[in-house]
Amino acid sequence: MKRIISILALLGVSMAFAAGLSAQQPSREQMEAMIAQMPKIPNSDQLRIGRLDNGLTYYIRHNELPAGRAEFYLATNVGAIQEEYPSQDGLAHFLEHMCFNGTEHFPDKAILDYLRSIGAEFGRNINASTGFEETQYMLNNIPVERESVVDSCLMILCDYSHFVLNDPVEVDKERGVIVEERRQRRTAQWRSMERSLPLYFGDTKMSYTTLIGLQEHLLSFDPQALVDFYHTWYHPDMQAVVVVGDIDVDRTEQKIQEIFGVIPACENPRQKAILELADHDEPRVGVITDPETVSPSVEILWHSPANPESINATIVGQLSDIAEYLIGMIMNERFSDILPLMTRLNESRPYL
Repeated sequence: MKRIISILALLGVSMAFAAGLSAQQPSREQMEAMIAQMPKIPNSDQLRIGRLDNGLTYYIRHNELPAGRAEFYLATNVGAIQEEYPSQDGLAHFLEHMCFNGTEHFPDKAILDYLRSIGAEFGRNINASTGFEETQYMLNNIPVERESVVDSCLMILCDYSHFVLNDPVEVDKERGVIVEERRQRRTAQWRSMERSLPLYFGDTKMSYTTLIGLQEHLLSFDPQALVDFYHTWYHPDMQAVVVVGDIDVDRTEQKIQEIFGVIPACENPRQKAILELADHDEPRVGVITDPETVSPSVEILWHSPANPESINATIVGQLSDIAEYLIGMIMNERFSDILPLMTRLNESRPYL
């Protein structure tokens, strides 16, 4: 109970702060200046953070549970929303697949062959995911009793980062794989999500960005469009390497600096466009049906401007997230309480 009261008290401070800003209606420049003065929540002293001259950021932490294992991640601040439509439709996800189909240091299927040779499995230990705004590559629960394995895993991430070949022959081989994945994933829920995007995002690029793309385009796009997407967006200042596990932090940092340091900094990098949703006075209402839907659902959304990224590591940013979470939880509970009553009312009405 004391913890809940403390959280609510802090939320009161945060909301009062926000209300004060709203009443004064500060300019964007004033907001940025105030945010810059906010104290940042300190990182753990066990976390090693660094940034290379080419812009790549890295995070390293020693963790012996479980012993002899480590996790490796390449986080890229790039997703499907960066695609040029329609020439690059679905290519952010297609590129994720090509990272396993030949790189400068691991031709053909050498990445998968090597990782399998040390006991890793595709899907369970070797995977990747593509979203609207980010793409992640992960090597999970990798046995690292030998230091050379750490070096090899870092080299694999480095190749993902800058040295994917995107061989047109391999691209053509992968088209059918992507189309089959698309077929399997386009369930009633997925199709309903795609049809919901215009309601969520209005007249913006997000409303027609589908993550996996149209089948006709996946079978026919020019491989050069994939190369262009890769070289436009995959550069060090848009990427971060994360290593957590039973590793020597100093040695791992040195290896990251050696391996990733050879990647040149991007000259005149393209900046990500900021998605802004236009306000609307009337609610958007949509009824979406699909012949394969097995259960009905109701979704209610409120949209509002995103907090500046610089606020995320401050106490105000963290408390704002807690406030949104609590409000959402309360609304869900209230709607859950209403549903049985609405069901009884509907059952009591005579059918016409």
